[in-house]
Amino acid sequence: MTATHTSAFGVEISLRIGQHVRHWDHRGQRVTGVVHGLCLDHDSVLQADIVLDAPIVIPAVNAEDHELRIWRQYSPAHELAPFDDRDELIDAAQRLEQRGFFAPSTCADDETAADMALMRAALAKVTGRAA
Repeated sequence: MTATHTSAFGVEISLRIGQHVRHWDHRGQRVTGVVHGLCLDHDSVLQADIVLDAPIVIPAVNAEDHELRIWRQYSPAHELAPFDDRDELIDAAQRLEQRGFFAPSTCADDETAADMALMRAALAKVTGRAA
């Protein structure tokens, strides 16, 4: 089953059951999963039932509580994007950047420094940040 929805704003959404997708959860973290179902909610918003690749973990609040693991999520279809393997490369590059791997001080020579500057600029471009 495939769902295509065009709104008054000219936005087109194309999803299919079994499609691997990604989106950002309420904490701004990227989550990925597979579309398990599609439906319209009571406000006629197209919703996707997603089985997540990894659970969203809500830690225990008290010692007698236990953490919650959420494996399924219902999300508005307009918040989803097709999953692309490039996302994994971007995620890995962001982790390296956070650890200071692309910092100019880690460069052994001018050529390496130029490559690191290109990597920082490319990462800023694909993540929508200023270089």
